[in-house]
Amino acid sequence: MKCSTPKLIGGVFMSEQPKSKIDMSSGWKSFEELKESYSPAEIKFEKARRSIGLWLGPLLFMIILLMPAPAGLTFKAQEVLAITALTITWWICEPIPIPAAGLIPFIMIPAMSIIPLKDFLAVLGHENNWLMIGAYIFIGALVQHGFTKRMALWILSRKVASVSPFALLFTYTLAVAIVSAFLSNIACTMLFLVIGAGVAEALNINNVHPFSKAMKFGAAYGSQAGGFMTPIGSPNTNFLAMGLIASLTGYQVRFGDWMAFGIPFGIVMLVIMIFYFRGIFNLKLENLGSAREYAERELKAMGPLTVGERNGLIVLITAIVLWLVPSVASMILGKDAALTKYLDTVLNGTIVALFAALLAFLLPTDWKERKFTVNWTNSEREVNWGAIIIVTTGFALGNAMNAKDVGLLAWSANQLSYVFAGSSPWMVILGLTTIGVALTQFLPNVPAIAMLIPIAVPTALAVGLNPVAIGLTVAIACQQSYAMPIAAPQMALVYGSGGLKITEFVKVGSVLSLFSIPITAFVIYNWTNWLFPFLAK
Repeated sequence: MKCSTPKLIGGVFMSEQPKSKIDMSSGWKSFEELKESYSPAEIKFEKARRSIGLWLGPLLFMIILLMPAPAGLTFKAQEVLAITALTITWWICEPIPIPAAGLIPFIMIPAMSIIPLKDFLAVLGHENNWLMIGAYIFIGALVQHGFTKRMALWILSRKVASVSPFALLFTYTLAVAIVSAFLSNIACTMLFLVIGAGVAEALNINNVHPFSKAMKFGAAYGSQAGGFMTPIGSPNTNFLAMGLIASLTGYQVRFGDWMAFGIPFGIVMLVIMIFYFRGIFNLKLENLGSAREYAERELKAMGPLTVGERNGLIVLITAIVLWLVPSVASMILGKDAALTKYLDTVLNGTIVALFAALLAFLLPTDWKERKFTVNWTNSEREVNWGAIIIVTTGFALGNAMNAKDVGLLAWSANQLSYVFAGSSPWMVILGLTTIGVALTQFLPNVPAIAMLIPIAVPTALAVGLNPVAIGLTVAIACQQSYAMPIAAPQMALVYGSGGLKITEFVKVGSVLSLFSIPITAFVIYNWTNWLFPFLAK
């Protein structure tokens, strides 16, 4: 098969016939790999950051172990705190890949006899890990066969996109959010950086044109808004939050339950983002219709819907319907009804995800040649094993902090209770949300959630707030990471694509992060408190 020669468009390589396959390997890179896209100054900064972190992590570990224990803190809790500090420091500074740093607790906690090895490693079989594996496999089918790209181009080819520059940007960012609701934020951002580069070429604008910059921010921020809408939109963070809340409160947040608050909130954030872009970017364009023509041309080049695309769509719809059935039954019959409990068992989120993955292996694209919608080789590439390790580390650290002989969570909750003593409930909610938003500007989403939810839930119980609602509020707060490229992989992708200065990135993202604090605190907590009235078990 003859391959076309790639060309550079707007800082992103595209071929004359763009492929539907999206490279999801956007994690840690060696300095040899960084040379391809980083300037000498950026590489110098990365070397300093990684070198500092390499020594700072063990230093913090030793300081925490040797310092006098605060009142009420057990020595085992002090050991877990030291291990957590080492792990998080290496997560932030990345002297080694983040998933590799995530292995530290699995080595040190059993070795230091904090928790028996057998009990600690049981977290590897956590149901949310299997749910993520299944979701990565069948969602990967939509990417492999090009359906996600087709949907994005179809939205951009609508007449409304050519009404005005604002309408084009709105349509583009809306397309990002819709695709991101069913595709991981990283893959979605990469897809739309490529599509946005094609739109920029069609409009005859360069990489630093205000509209090009707005599309870059739209790719990252729009994927963030879409990631709020469904659990699979941002699987690493959302499934981790659901698992932590279930283990800490005994309350299982279903797929449909998440969508009940995620979709409205994602839409609210999307609208805020779009109007925010309108206020800070000069969106004047001369040849506006060219963008729609580009989308129509690319869509036509893809031809009719392929068998693989249809099969992938069938699997996705099947999974979503099955995921929603228990939530619908709960609304109609009540959560304690026998049928609801039965459906919760047989249509558990993990079972449905694994069934959908199996279905993707069974649906043929060419029966005569025995070709199927997905194959094992491609599936191994689609499953983000590094993300699964990081999420598992979050569960493991949460279990260790909450262990009977450790009590670090209870101690932390007591300290926060003293801090919030005499404060109104709303000040507690606003305070925890602010901590989450601030934390996630400098710490990746997953470790921020893994660290804060286990502290926020017992704090909520101590001050009389709904712990499920607080857990979900903190989960969303820890994803409002707009100000720093390190905050989330999609932010790093956008910054690394060129055309944006770090000062500009921080300025645009900081304002949106500040906006997100009161919106997240009051909208998410109130809405989820109403949706999920909690009765302590």
